[in-house]
Amino acid sequence: MDARFACDDRFPWRRVLRLAEREIADRHLDLGGLRVLTEAAVGYRRLTPVLAALAGAAEVYAVGRDSAGASRRDAEAQTGWLADVAGVRDRVRFFPTRLQARLHTVDVVTDLPGVRPIDEAIVRNLSPGAAVTLMRGTSAWRRPDVDVASCRRRGVPVAGVDEDAVGLYRWTALATVHELLGAGVGISGSVLAVAGDGPAYGHVVRALAQLGARVLVATPDNAGRVTLYGGERIGADLGEELTRSRLSEAEALLVCRSAPQRRVIGPGGEIDAAGLAGLAPQVAVVCLEGDVDRRSLAAAGLSVSPGDGPVAPLDLLPQAVIELHAAGLRVGEVMARARRRGSSPPAAEELAAAEADAELLPKDLVAHR
Repeated sequence: MDARFACDDRFPWRRVLRLAEREIADRHLDLGGLRVLTEAAVGYRRLTPVLAALAGAAEVYAVGRDSAGASRRDAEAQTGWLADVAGVRDRVRFFPTRLQARLHTVDVVTDLPGVRPIDEAIVRNLSPGAAVTLMRGTSAWRRPDVDVASCRRRGVPVAGVDEDAVGLYRWTALATVHELLGAGVGISGSVLAVAGDGPAYGHVVRALAQLGARVLVATPDNAGRVTLYGGERIGADLGEELTRSRLSEAEALLVCRSAPQRRVIGPGGEIDAAGLAGLAPQVAVVCLEGDVDRRSLAAAGLSVSPGDGPVAPLDLLPQAVIELHAAGLRVGEVMARARRRGSSPPAAEELAAAEADAELLPKDLVAHR
C-alpha cells in the first residue's frame, strides 16, 4: 500500500501534524467556537477535518463519498485514524451524506467533493451567519458545484482562495517535474512546450527554465512577459500555424490553461489528438490544468499523464493540501466571524479579501458558468 493511504506508521503522521500546526500558526487560523462542514477523504486529502479540529473548531462534520478512487468507508477510516493520532477524534463527526449533517449549526462550509453540490437544499438549512469557502481560486468555481445565486439570495457570503497571493502555484511547478520524470522525460537540456495562461503557467515555465530546459510557450501573454519567465513565446495557442510548426522540437507538451473545463486537445479544442501526433509523434502530454481528451490521445499513440485528470499537487505532498486548505478555512473563518458581528455578506467577503487572501467572485457573475 502507498504510504499516503496507510493507517499506521507508514503514513508520515508526525511530520504531517507538525506541518499542520505550523501552518495554523503562520496563517493565524482560529476556528474556536465555530462548526465546519467538510469532507472525509483518503490519502493526504484526509487532512482537512483534522486541520480544522487542530485549529480549534468546536465540531467538524466530515462527509465521505464513494468515488472511483475509494469508498466512503475508506475515507472515514483514514480520516478517523488521523484524527485519533492527532487527539481530535472527539470533535470530528462523520455523516454519510451532506444533508444528514447538522446544517443548522454550521458556520463554515467548504466546497470539497464530499460536500458538493452546495445547492438550495444545503443553503436554506444553514445557520444564520454561515459562510461558504471555495477551497480553490475562483477560476475553478462552477455553478453545479456551488450555487452562488442561492447563497446571495439567502445572505451567505462566498469567497475563494487567492492562490497566487498564498504562494500555492509553486506546488504546480513541483508537480510538473514529478509528472515529467514519471513520463521518462528529462528536463535539463530538453525542449519542452507549454500551452498556458493565467497565473500558474509562469511558475511552471520559470521552474523548467531554471532546471535547464528550453521552454517554448503558447500563451496570449506578450513575448516580454514570457521572456521574463525564461521561455520563448511561439504563439497564442495551439491552433496557430506558427505554434504548430514548432511543436516538433519538443519532447513534452504541458497543458496549463487557467479554465479547468477548457478543452485544449481533442474535439472542439485548440488542436485534435491526431493532428498533434502528426506534428510531434514523440511528444509526451502532461495535463496540469485544463482538459485534454485522453482517449483520442491514446488512440493517436501519444502518452498522457496523469491518466485520470489534471495533476493534483494535493495528492503528492501533504504540505500542498495543508497550505491550500488552511488558507480556505481562514477565508471561511473571517467571513463567519464578520457575520457574527453583524456585517453584511458583501462586507464579510471584502474583509476576507483584506485579511485572509480571499479572492472574490464578480458581483455580476455569469449564472450558467
